[in-house]
Amino acid sequence: MLQAITDILQTQRAIRVAVFLRAKSPLCHLQGKEIISRACSTLHVDPVQSHANFLMEWKWPRLTIFVFDLWYDQYDRATAHHKVDLPVLLVDYGKKYSVVKLASREFRDEANNYVAEQHRLEGWDAKPPFFRDQTGSTPTYPNPRDVKITEADGTIRRLVKTPPPESDSAIRRD
Repeated sequence: MLQAITDILQTQRAIRVAVFLRAKSPLCHLQGKEIISRACSTLHVDPVQSHANFLMEWKWPRLTIFVFDLWYDQYDRATAHHKVDLPVLLVDYGKKYSVVKLASREFRDEANNYVAEQHRLEGWDAKPPFFRDQTGSTPTYPNPRDVKITEADGTIRRLVKTPPPESDSAIRRD
């Protein structure tokens, strides 16, 4: 497993990194970009050379999750609401120990789906990093990229809103 992580990082293939920052971790006082920098240091990766792209922060009462991409030059904010299949590294900063591991297929799918879903919910005008706080009230999304409409017969349709004019990529309709 360690060799697989080393191979991915040395070949500079596109990868998504999920950082779990536990409330009792000695690093819990650090914020977004500081955590990204620390995780890159843990992985022995230069954040500038690797084009580290901070995507989101998800706060829970005892855990905060940060997600960022490395070497993912195909990232396009206009199409990021579509799931990609990037490998995912998990960096877990606990109270006493830190762990780095290649995520399972299930976690990989969950992380990639979550990133796509956040782009969809935040809307066309929103830019990462996105912040979601689960410690208080339920998050709301006033301007999602699409809306689901339930017809009288129970059929659900998705209406995709128009992408922003500055988008230079082809937008796939669902």
